[in-house]
Amino acid sequence: MASFAFALDLKRRGAGPATRPPLDAFAGQLYAAFGLSRLLTPYAGPCLRARRSGDGGEADIGFTASGALDMAAMLGFAGAGSAYATLWYDQTGNGRHATQAASAAQPRLMNAGVPDLGPTGRPTMVLSGAQYFDVQNSLGFLRNVETVTLASIARSSVNAVQVVAQPVLPVSPAVHAVLYYVNATTLGMQARSSTSNPLNASAIVVLPAGAWVRHIGRARFLAGAVDLLANGVSATAAMTPAQNTSDMDATTPLRFGTNATLSSFLTGATGGFVCARESLDLAALDAALAQVMP
Repeated sequence: MASFAFALDLKRRGAGPATRPPLDAFAGQLYAAFGLSRLLTPYAGPCLRARRSGDGGEADIGFTASGALDMAAMLGFAGAGSAYATLWYDQTGNGRHATQAASAAQPRLMNAGVPDLGPTGRPTMVLSGAQYFDVQNSLGFLRNVETVTLASIARSSVNAVQVVAQPVLPVSPAVHAVLYYVNATTLGMQARSSTSNPLNASAIVVLPAGAWVRHIGRARFLAGAVDLLANGVSATAAMTPAQNTSDMDATTPLRFGTNATLSSFLTGATGGFVCARESLDLAALDAALAQVMP
């Protein structure tokens, strides 16, 4: 009876009136976008591909009519077992899906028949310290670009440096941008311009420990600035000298949940990740992500 009531509750959560997906205003500007609800109106594909623990079977899980992740389908697929994400579909239509083939590195979606949910009742992905995604077809993310924007919805559960997203170029010093946690309460966006500048520039914001955060960073290479907005709190740092990025591709794909060397992992949970090769309006993006906080 309890599991039946829980299933009915999940159906009610996904049965509300349809609302406009939050990232519609950014359509055409995004490089890739991943969420646990529908983010863009034109996107008609599934949300993710799940693997169940019992027999290793996999299935695509889509959205309800209201745009929520179809948790009834997830429960029907995984049953009393656990479920993990093997592929997170890019909702921009650009085909840059986030993938993870190694079972031990796949974020968790359900634990022994119970979905991983955030404080608002929306689903989350749990990362326990060694889970991450590689974004397909993303080696050119930093090639000849004036500005990049990285954004995530996440919660940190450990007091350590954790990389949320990072691409790395094969030059010394590397031209790069990284969205990260300095520790459980301090969030950062760090960037470095090209070979004449060996110094990192970091914008830092402090928030309460354990908070779910809309973590948005922007590296303006040509303007020489690094911007950060975390739950509406902003910071900016100067990047000197200002210059464009190199004419070469990254050595690793854009990674979400870890860095290029797999030495620093996001530990906690996530509800989405967005990236752009443009200077997105941080306040508008923050308001959009607030609509789908877990």
